Amino acid sequence: MIVYDTLSELESYLGPFPEISVIISVLDRSLPYQEGPGRYETPEKSDVIYFVDEFLTSASGFAPEIFPGKRIMEIVLDGAEIVSVSGSVFRLGEGVFLIYEGDESIKRGLAWTVPESAKCVRFVF
Repeated sequence: MIVYDTLSELESYLGPFPEISVIISVLDRSLPYQEGPGRYETPEKSDVIYFVDEFLTSASGFAPEIFPGKRIMEIVLDGAEIVSVSGSVFRLGEGVFLIYEGDESIKRGLAWTVPESAKCVRFVF
């Protein structure tokens, strides 16, 4: 299952993804915006963890770590990137999110035209 939508619609996904309430709480506190690259636990000590990534996009991108049996929500905090999920391509910029299964074939950090800096947060739940 892949979900691609705007952050303004995030609350409408609470039914199928109750973990989004924790994600909203973390985003409301601006934690990923303030933190540097790394792995973080949520203040609520829930089953949701998140990773803050900073990188330069490229023509070849990179394959992220795999989380079998989990879901990933990726949000670009600054900049933009292209993400390929099992052959489907999504342009991520500020204000949108992408949810995908953690064991799909993923390529992140792809450049749209020229390389640019990006800062993203990936929530794993």
